Amino acid sequence: MTQAKDRHYWAQLRAALTAGHWSSPTPAKTPNGIALSWSELFRKFNKHVKGFRDVTHVASQTQALALLLGAKSRCEDLTNDESNGSLALGDECMLSEERVPEASEGLEALMKLEASQLDVRRLYS
Repeated sequence: MTQAKDRHYWAQLRAALTAGHWSSPTPAKTPNGIALSWSELFRKFNKHVKGFRDVTHVASQTQALALLLGAKSRCEDLTNDESNGSLALGDECMLSEERVPEASEGLEALMKLEASQLDVRRLYS
């Protein structure tokens, strides 16, 4: 059963990330169909998929940065289409000044991770 759950949570995390529904309160489901929040998805992923905490760290930071950019940004040509979950940014996007420290911390955390630890293409493709 463990292997089925790790594959399930890999698929759920991948689907949640590629769907781009960053503000969704329930981007994933358990194997029984119960809705999961982002934080619960990350917790379950870490519980059932051993050795890939960096994946959820990157996913969490990516979600946070997407929310920051989508929520209170000042962008020319910013389109936030809730129907398909896409966020199209123009050539330049500026966060409101009070959001810059939070976004900088998230970006720095992502840049500190070693790329070699995040190459999961060989797994569950």
